[in-house]
Amino acid sequence: MPLKNGVHLICYPNRIGRHLGDLTAFLETRLSDALSGVHLLPIYPSNADNGFSPLTHLEVDPAFGTWDEVERIAARFDLCMDLILNHIADASPEFQDFLAQGFASPHAELFVHLAQLGEFSQDDLSRIHIRKEKEPFREVECANGDRSRVWCTFTEHQIDLDYRSPKTYALMRRYIEFLTARGVRLFRLDAFGYTTKRIGSSCFLVEPEVYGILDWFRQTSAEFGADILPEVHDHPSYQFAIARQGMRPYAFALPPLVLFALLDADSRHLKNWLRMCPHEQITVLDTHDGICIPDVDGLLPEEKIREMVENISGRSGDPILRRFAANVHSVGAIYQLTCTFYDALMQNDDAYLCARALHFFTPGIPQVYYVGLLAGSNDNELASQTGEARDINRHFYSLDEVDRAWQRPVVQRLLRLMRFRNTYPAFAGSFELHSTNRSAVAMAWRHGEHYCHLLVDLKFRSATITYRDEDSGDDACFRC
Repeated sequence: MPLKNGVHLICYPNRIGRHLGDLTAFLETRLSDALSGVHLLPIYPSNADNGFSPLTHLEVDPAFGTWDEVERIAARFDLCMDLILNHIADASPEFQDFLAQGFASPHAELFVHLAQLGEFSQDDLSRIHIRKEKEPFREVECANGDRSRVWCTFTEHQIDLDYRSPKTYALMRRYIEFLTARGVRLFRLDAFGYTTKRIGSSCFLVEPEVYGILDWFRQTSAEFGADILPEVHDHPSYQFAIARQGMRPYAFALPPLVLFALLDADSRHLKNWLRMCPHEQITVLDTHDGICIPDVDGLLPEEKIREMVENISGRSGDPILRRFAANVHSVGAIYQLTCTFYDALMQNDDAYLCARALHFFTPGIPQVYYVGLLAGSNDNELASQTGEARDINRHFYSLDEVDRAWQRPVVQRLLRLMRFRNTYPAFAGSFELHSTNRSAVAMAWRHGEHYCHLLVDLKFRSATITYRDEDSGDDACFRC
């Protein structure tokens, strides 16, 4: 059964209220007609990285709730969950058994042991695409005296899995089978690009190996009735390549293109992308990560990217920077801007609704991040407390805060737009991009007798939807 073509919400299990029980009640009482799906960020027991260092995918962290609440969400909405396929926590039973038994452990071959890959020269090391200011390895000594240098792309608590080993695929199959039985319909494949390790390469998105791994996940998920969503931030050509492989990519180019269009009243680059983007994709403006810049490499001119970054940087937190292994202390170009989308648009309600209207009319299934749903502002205090720059956009909302946010006109306007996108039949049909001048964008959808048209005036920050009323058949319109 295909995914419903409606709006999805991206949310943590404990940031709208305290736990899954609060979140479930929120979804059922406030969003039942505005959503078709829910992307639930990691609920698993974890020891690092905001849940992305799982001990297992077979348990719910007791602080969040139980599988009963997960299944309750899945019974009402298409459920997306993260499959964290690149690594597993060093506190996992599998890695702990390796530490106890060394290479005699039945789990030893799950992990990437540097010595088993061959000789790495300094030049080889310099090519590795890394995520921290040091080589992505950790020295371990087992209880029996065995020693190994294991690969850790992210933190030292996150041990990379070896996709040359059948045991890794067996573990992933076990997770997929279990999670689909709990109601998962879509797996977000977190950080899949780091699964490819080849001496002399970047060890990131190594082609064609990476597509072989993805194809295994696609086929195995389909066997259990689920789809996959490969997650990668890099040059936009990778999203097109994923689409050509018959998989659904993320439209990560959309957020910076929409920001540029609204900040500069210039639609040219957004429309160029709309003419060629995949139609079977997941669209976002905001996620639990920052606003990613490499995704518009070649889609926006370098000087325009620089201008946009400078514009937003004055009201955002510290940027996330690219790091390179040739000099472990070096930093390269900006990788992500840390800012809520509402603050990126200077808390201008009209501009924000224009952005969401563009988002919802873009081909694909739209996802809305929970902070974006509530038009949230930067949480500088949380980012300062944790030292994690991305936490600026990961606020913990109490239920009282949710109630207050719910009354804001900008949130009510967004909800009306979400309900329209979630229920109007034309979005099941064909997409049209209409000719406009440089300071406007016009898009439409047509399905049988149903038709809806969006006109966004970028200069005056207005978005107007014209549509054929389902009951009367008359033309109607509203301003977002």
